[in-house]
Amino acid sequence: MKTSYQIDQQNSLIIKRKKQRLSPSGVFKTTPDNKLLYWLNEPESWRRKYNLGSKIEFLGRWGLDKDYNLTLDISEDKGLVSNKPLVLKGEILSADSDQLDFLLKSYDRRGVQRIQILKLKGRWSSDEYNRLNFLVEKKTSPDTLVFKNAWQINPHQQIIYNYERTNLKTKTKIFNTIGFDGFWQITSKDRLRYILNRSTKSYFDFRVQLESPHLYPQEKVIKYRIGIGFKKKAQKIICLYGSWKFSRRGALSFEMDYGKSGLKRMEFATSISLNKKDEVAFSLYNQKNQPLGMAVIFLHRFLKDSDAEVYLKLKEKLSKEKDIEAGIRIPF
Repeated sequence: MKTSYQIDQQNSLIIKRKKQRLSPSGVFKTTPDNKLLYWLNEPESWRRKYNLGSKIEFLGRWGLDKDYNLTLDISEDKGLVSNKPLVLKGEILSADSDQLDFLLKSYDRRGVQRIQILKLKGRWSSDEYNRLNFLVEKKTSPDTLVFKNAWQINPHQQIIYNYERTNLKTKTKIFNTIGFDGFWQITSKDRLRYILNRSTKSYFDFRVQLESPHLYPQEKVIKYRIGIGFKKKAQKIICLYGSWKFSRRGALSFEMDYGKSGLKRMEFATSISLNKKDEVAFSLYNQKNQPLGMAVIFLHRFLKDSDAEVYLKLKEKLSKEKDIEAGIRIPF
């Protein structure tokens, strides 16, 4: 006898068998391997009467609906019938390094509210449209939860994602924000990476276009143009704010303030050339010594005032070079 399952507006499980319609008391849980369980809070005699165990296990494909509720398509699970995915109504509570936390509210028969947090294990990533994705870990291929809205950068230079959902009772709009604690890396000429803190596998890899190949240290900003969404219709400028610093070896770094997360630096290898009489250009390279398509332009006076020691070392080295235009490579 096949059994069908639904979840009602109160996040209670509904079991249908022929003419039977059961609504057992219980709670939803997720397992470390991302299965969904419903633990029945019913007497053994009741469970024996309806041939039910202490828990029901659901396998399927995880997703998000338009209101950012968690969904589980169990149509491929043998013995379980569901014309529509199971919908767990709630809100995304937080985006941890390799985890998604979902706040679920339900009610028992007495009308007492129960609050649970469902945890899905996986990793955060980005797709070809620069949208944020969460890949739910599976033995075969992961389930992909797609966050379709354009993301933002907050004053602490961290990624935030805003979304709205509809309250089913009041029909009003509820606005939610998900924050991602991490830091930026410039990995190649057209790639910008955001690495989540406390993670070894979660990061967003965005396709970008540098606004200008010439950067000036007094402006303290690096600007990129990025498209987010299907066919990248949502074009926007993202700005990374920081200060240019010299290491003792003469390499350049860009120091950014992430608020409570503190200061972090992006370090670059450089080659140096004289552009004009009063300018020194530091062309930037990544850790693989690939050019990043940008150069930091220092005026002699600004360089002298900002770091006199580095200025004197560079002046001495440049004066000894026969071919200044070829540049001098300063390694990490």
